Parts: sequence; structure tokens; C-alpha cells
Amino acid sequence: MAEEIDDSGFYRQDFSTVSDWEVFIAQLGETIQKLTLSEIDLPSHDNVFHSNWKLQTETILLQKEKIVVSSYVSTNEKGTGSASAIEKVANSFYEDLMNVKNTFGPPLKFQDFKSTHIISCMFGLSRFVVIHPYQQRLSNPSEVCTFLSAANVVAAEYCPLLPVFVQLYEPKLNIFVGVGSNTTHRTNFDIVSLKYSPTDCRYLSGLLTIFKEKLPRNVPTITVSVRNTYFLQPLRIRFPMSIPFRQFPDEQNDMDTNYIKSTQFIALPSGYFPYANTEVYLVYTWLDISENFALDSPHYTDFVPSKTQNCKMHQVTHAFSYMSSCLRDFLKLLCMEDTLESLAGRRSMESSGEENMAKALRNLTDPQHRHFRSSGSTEDNKLKTLKTISGPLQQSELKAFMSFLFPDLYPADKCYTYADDILQEKGEIDPHRIKSAPLDSLCSRLSCLLATCNAHFGGKSGLAQLYFAFIRELRFIWNFRLPISGVSATFPDTRTCLLNQKLQMLSYCIDRSIFGKYEKKQPLSDNNDMNESSTSDASFKDASKETDDEDEDEFYDCAEYAPEGRCKRLDDKKLLGCDEPLYVPITQDPVPKTEDELQEDAEAMLKHGSGSDLSMQLMCSSLLSDMEAFKAANPNGKLEDFIRWYSPRDWEEDDSGLGKLSARMEAPGNTWQKMWQDAKPVPAYKQKRLFDETTEGEKVMSYLESRNINEISKLVIITVLHAAIIKFKDVLETEKIFDIFEVKVDELLADLCHLSRNEELFNEEISSIEDATAKIVCLIEKLEKLEAQFFQFKCFERLTGSAECITFEEVKQKFQETIENGNSCNIANTIGQHIIDSNESEMQKCLITKEYVLRAREELSGCPHYLRAIVVGEEVRLCGAFTEHTTFI
Repeated sequence: MAEEIDDSGFYRQDFSTVSDWEVFIAQLGETIQKLTLSEIDLPSHDNVFHSNWKLQTETILLQKEKIVVSSYVSTNEKGTGSASAIEKVANSFYEDLMNVKNTFGPPLKFQDFKSTHIISCMFGLSRFVVIHPYQQRLSNPSEVCTFLSAANVVAAEYCPLLPVFVQLYEPKLNIFVGVGSNTTHRTNFDIVSLKYSPTDCRYLSGLLTIFKEKLPRNVPTITVSVRNTYFLQPLRIRFPMSIPFRQFPDEQNDMDTNYIKSTQFIALPSGYFPYANTEVYLVYTWLDISENFALDSPHYTDFVPSKTQNCKMHQVTHAFSYMSSCLRDFLKLLCMEDTLESLAGRRSMESSGEENMAKALRNLTDPQHRHFRSSGSTEDNKLKTLKTISGPLQQSELKAFMSFLFPDLYPADKCYTYADDILQEKGEIDPHRIKSAPLDSLCSRLSCLLATCNAHFGGKSGLAQLYFAFIRELRFIWNFRLPISGVSATFPDTRTCLLNQKLQMLSYCIDRSIFGKYEKKQPLSDNNDMNESSTSDASFKDASKETDDEDEDEFYDCAEYAPEGRCKRLDDKKLLGCDEPLYVPITQDPVPKTEDELQEDAEAMLKHGSGSDLSMQLMCSSLLSDMEAFKAANPNGKLEDFIRWYSPRDWEEDDSGLGKLSARMEAPGNTWQKMWQDAKPVPAYKQKRLFDETTEGEKVMSYLESRNINEISKLVIITVLHAAIIKFKDVLETEKIFDIFEVKVDELLADLCHLSRNEELFNEEISSIEDATAKIVCLIEKLEKLEAQFFQFKCFERLTGSAECITFEEVKQKFQETIENGNSCNIANTIGQHIIDSNESEMQKCLITKEYVLRAREELSGCPHYLRAIVVGEEVRLCGAFTEHTTFI
């Protein structure tokens, strides 16, 4: 029978084959070594709560299940460490447990606490590793034992003196169990949470008993650290919604209502949402005291606020302003494709008919009708009979908005007149730096009103109705050639936004048109070469008859032709080759162009090439006109004479007074020489006009009338953001606290400057709208944070500034310290004493958290023992790290 038994299968079993668990141990050890190898030369920070954290994550497999291995290390902001830093790594495990600086970090309630891992907050560790399954949670006892065994083996064999933790149960419970080992000692890290704990566990007396039971006999006196956190009633200051052109009569009688004060009127909402408040936490700390000098039991405690000088106040502000909310709502329009006609109706942009338009055109030539709106005459008002625009805005609101935008058209409301120096640079307004519009200009007022209407006056339908009304008024102004309030009649300033350039172009066209029709004096030209005596097309006819008084009897050769279009003599210069004076001609004004037109010209030149007829026409039309005017004013003039006047830098004179053209002017095939040959002596008033103000004005009106919702928002979004920052800055200056926020506001303006000059942001062909929105959202978030800090200051002022012995400057200094230290400040001074006195009766009721940290170190081996207890009401969390002697073979 025995011979029939086949035991060959048993003896074929290979016991040298590694198991899945052993493979997992090897992979885990190699992964941890790989993650920590790059961190060995990083200098550890001596305070884990004020350091940068480096996180590295790897994934390994255990029986086809993903296991996540995460390495955490706190580092300095400076570079790599030295040999001394590496030596410090070897002792960092024990030193971290005994480091007093790592005892208490931010209270668990605060948002700043999220930057530090819970393990570091519980044990003060600067380096550790966490392992946990990718999806499932460790709750089965056998699985827990498997991972704990792996952690023990890896900590002992692969990474000594580096704690390895295993996460158990649900992540929100923050339950971790770990181990740290070296050749002779092992430290076990445990966390226990008790929802209903014994009374002894909530006070130092009972915690000392628990701690001593875990210690060997050769442990000296235990050191104790205690922190009590008190929560005061949230501070609330009511800043109600304040919307321009909308009254809230019920708010005026509220004694608890505060209004945000400012000196400038900017048509953006202000105020904070009703739930805005500031939570105040008072934290009193006793660090590293002996157990013999502290008494804490259910019946008596030495840990009261009046017995410590280590006290801090933390603030958590929940405040959102209506202005930031308005900006966020307006930003959403960038993604909308709605047309204005779909929101306000197609007939809104139509005029009252051919008859009224013809009547308006007839009245255009009559100067007495140019100011008919100012007279208030009923008969004159009949000249403008445009149909009512449909929309959510009432006619009274629409009229208020129009009187704000065009105060000259509504003389009854003179409280919104524009300043005379609207284009002058001021300290807080710098259109040359931020590509927006001058503050309180028509463009700025319109931009703010559009954002406010979108937020509080009917949404995008109200915005469309307002924009239609604006275009209607602008069309009326253009048809009757009335001056545009809030816009300078100068060349478009490409340092401002495109909408402001368009309005400047329209104002310039109106000014040119008025001059031509009513024969008024032309404003001084901006062209330096034409000097201050250049005139417009309307004076060209009379200019040909004008000559210099000193040369009335001068004889000209009638065989050619009489000179025309002379402006004045050019100093005492004479034409080369004869004794005739050199005259400056009357020339046409340069052609103004907006930024988009300049871009179109540049693209056309790149497309057709520099030598094409179109490119030559774009570059040389103004030069040819000036050459013909020069020839008409100086019949015997040469190219050299023209260069001496037009481009003096291209005329080189030697010491003897003789001159010649520069090298670029004498180059073969020079464009200037070819154009001089083609130029004919034609005075400016007989030339084809380089700039047709009627055509250009209609182009501007057509451009503005054809915009849809997202195009309008792109035109004004930078101006709205600029106005919002300026308004917030004005509020800070009015409250006399701008010096606290000056650096942050300057950074905000610098970010807006870069954003406004990024041409790719709003170019649909280059960049997506998501990229533009993300950058603007980041800017709005920064502004929201500053607005929340302003609300925090007002609450801080109410909390600390009521005592007579505390000055406003002291409050400002203490608040600045709060902002610089993560919304916390030291109150071991008069302010702190005032807070204690004001809330002394409620302090014990407001105690929400007690934290105890007990430390002890063995005399001979130096092994640390550590216990942290967090008491919240009846709940207690105990975090222990106890070291035991072991011997590994």
C-alpha cells in the first residue's frame, strides 16, 4: 500500500518562492527609499507650522489592489542642506517629538491648518510616510494587521528613524497608526478618539496618570504644555447694499447700519452680504512647564487667561462684497453669444422714420439747433422722437443713467458733470500704465453702469436696454454734431482701451465736422512738424491768398505759377540755389486711427508685402500730400529743401555750412526720391482729403451698433476692473488705512496692467475664452480677499478700539501684525487686557478646546515619550508616541 502512494506533488513544492506579502514588503521598501532619497539633503525646518511642505506620491500593487505611498517633508525656503543638515535628519525623528516649537500650530478650526498634515499637527513630525489603499478603507482587522506588519518591517529594515503610518477607517476621521524604529528602539504612534470620555481624561490630573503608566521608572520630571482656545461671539457689522441710482429708504433709519464711505462717485455697488461676520478665537498657551507647577482638575485649574502672557487672537472672516459679486456676474457675459436684438428687440435700434431723419439732417445745417436740448423747449425736443426701448429698466431709471452719461443733454440734472481735466494724469489713475480708460470719463462711466445693470437692474436684458439707450443718444449726438461730454476731441490714444479710442475718434470727427460747417477756428494740431500755426481744410481757400507781410513785394516768376498754401517762413532759411525764402506749407492733418485699424493696416502690409501698391499707399499717402503742399508753397524748392524742413535729421551739414542728404536718402531707388518726382505742386485745399470725418464717424457708429453681449463685455471688462480697484482704494484712503493695504493694492494694479496689455487674451483666433476668464477670476479673487480684510479691520476696530487708552494708530499697527501673521496677533498688552475685561463673564462658557502635550525623555537612552490630548466638550482624542527597547537579529 505504501508503495502506491504518490507523494511526488508534495516534494515538488518550492518553498523558496516568495509570497505576495514578501513582494509587497520589498516593493514598499524600495518605493519609500526612492521617495526619501531625494529628500535626504533637504534641510528640515525647526517649526513645521511655518514651513513649506514637499509631497511625493507613488502607487504600488498588492494582489491587484492599488496602494498609495505618500512621503511628506517640511523644508526651508532656501536651497539644499549641508553635512550638518544630514546629521540632523538622523535625529529628526526624536528631536521633532521633543521640539517645543512644534507643540501647537494653528487651531484646528482655521483654514490655515489645511496646509499642514494632521500627523504633523498631532506629533510635530517634519518627515513621515503614509500608506493606504487607493479606494477601499482599512477596517477589517486582518487587513489592518497586514499593513501594520508591513509598516513595522519596512521601518526597521528599509528606513530607520523615518516614521511610517497606516491610515485606518474613513479619511475624515483622521485615524493613523504608525511606527518608527532604529537598531535598538521602536516608537509606536497611536491615535484614540473617545466620543464620550471619562472625566479624568479631560483634565491634566487624569492625563498624567495615564502617561505615567506607560513610562519606565527611570524617567525624570514630565514637562507639560497646555493651550486653551476660547470662541467669542462673531462680530457683525452691517454694510448694506448700496447701488447707484437706487434708493433704499428703510435702511436710512437703521441705527446699526454702516455705509462704506468714499470721496469719489463710481457707479459700482458696494456693501457686504448680510451674513458677513468675523469669528474671533482667543488662544492662551503655557509652554514646557513642570508637572509640579501646574494644577488642573475638575474642581480647580491654574490655566486661566489672566495667568499667562502667551496669548494670541485669531480671526476668521466670512465676508463677500456686492462689488466683487457684480464683477463675477459680469465676467460670465464673456461666454455668452446673445445678440442685443434678441434681448431688446430689433426695432430698438431703428430711428423714427425717414421723415424725422430728413428733418434732423436739415436742422444739422442750422447753428441755432445745436443747443436745443439746453433750452428745454418743447418744440426743440420734438426733433428727437425715437421709439422707446423695451426692457426691464423703467424710463425714470433709464433717464437717470443717460443724465449720468450725458449731463449736457439733460441740463436739469447738473450733479454729474465731467471734470475739465479729465485726461490729466493723477496719482491713482494712470491710463498710460493700465490699458483702460480715464476715471470718470464717458467710457469709464458706461463700463461701470453696464456691470451694475447686469447685476442689479435686470441682468443682461437690462444691460442690452442700457446699451441701446446709449447708442441712441450717441447717434443723436453724431447726427446733430454735438460735443460728446467726457471724451476729448483728440487723436485716439492707443494707450487706452479700444472703446475709449472709438469714442475719441467719434469726438474728433464731430469736432472736424463742426469746424468745417460753422467755420470755427481749428484746434491746434498735434503734429510737431506742422507747428502750432497749421489750420484745417476750411481755411485752405483763404490760405492761398496769405503771404508773409515782410515779403509782399517779392517778385515771382509768372511763367511757372504763383505759390499757394503758405503758412509762414521757416526761420531765416532760404531755398538751395536761389535767394527765395523757404516757406512752411499748409498741410493736411495726420490721419487718426484706432488700435484695431492700425492692426488691420499692419496685417495688410504683411499679407501683400512691403513693395506692393497697397503697402506704399498705406505708408506714403500722408508723405505725398506733404510733398505736393511743399511744392505748391515753394515752386523752386528741391528735395533737399523738403528734407531740411520735413526730416532735419536726414540733412547733414559740415563746418563750412554746406550740407548734403543722408546716406539713406541718397540710396538708389529711395522711396522719397521716387515720390518727389511723382509729386505735383498742389496746395492742401485742392488735394484729395486724407481723412473723411463723415465716413469715419459712421464707421465708429456702425462698429458700436453691431456689438453683441460678449463683445461688449470684452470692450469694458478691463475698465470695470480698474474702476473697482480704484473705488476700493478710495475707500481705504477715506478710512485712513491705505498704508496697511498699499503693497497689496499696488500688486493688484500691476496684475491688471499685465492683463490689460496681453493682446492674446481677447483674441478669439489665438486664445480661448477660458484662458482669459481664468486670469480675470484670479484677479477678482485677490480683490475679494482684500475686501474681506477691510471688513475684518472694521470688526477688529470695534473689538479693540473701544477703550479710551487705545489709539487708532495702535489699532492699525496691531491689525497689520494680524495680516502679516496669518490672521493672528499677540494680545499680551493693553488690547488683550481690554478684551479679557470685556468678555470675562463669558470666557469660561466660550472655552471650546483644551490641548495638553506631555513629554518625557529617559535619562540614559534619551528615548522620547509623548502624549497629546485634545479635549472638545466630552470628546477626547489621545495621540501617543511611546518608545520601547528592542533587539533585532
